[in-house]
Amino acid sequence: MGRPEALTEVEVVILEQLQRDARLSSADLAEQLHLSNTPVWRRIKKMQESGLIDGYHAHLNAQKLGFGIESFLSISVHTHDERNIQEFTAAVAAVDEIVSCHMVSGNGDFLLRVVATDMNAYADFISRVAGKLPGVREIQSSFVLKTLKSYAGLPIRKAALD
Repeated sequence: MGRPEALTEVEVVILEQLQRDARLSSADLAEQLHLSNTPVWRRIKKMQESGLIDGYHAHLNAQKLGFGIESFLSISVHTHDERNIQEFTAAVAAVDEIVSCHMVSGNGDFLLRVVATDMNAYADFISRVAGKLPGVREIQSSFVLKTLKSYAGLPIRKAALD
């Protein structure tokens, strides 16, 4: 993967600010940076076109939306050939309760983050969905008891300026 393309201090600040609040306009950012709107807008557009800015998202409160259960599933599969991995990936992508999936090293092959409204819904998910994912050999669940640090963005300054 390597180091990212060199970012200027202004671009780093723009990215940091957009991670904190994706609703900021280029005019708001320009005011914070003591610059005019047009160059800030151009930098944002350039970072969008290059794929550096991959999208804009609202961070939703799972508890307030009724998702009382959050868990991580470590899944081991029988085989690791390309066809089986593609089938597993396609099946996971089609399941709304699976909010993220990562191929990992270590004890399992995949780590899935799953939400459910309650324990009954989670039990149904395990038997109806997780156990029927292609190639699954073993599933281990770990329940989130309390979130101590939620995703707060990438450490841009660390990667860009170190």
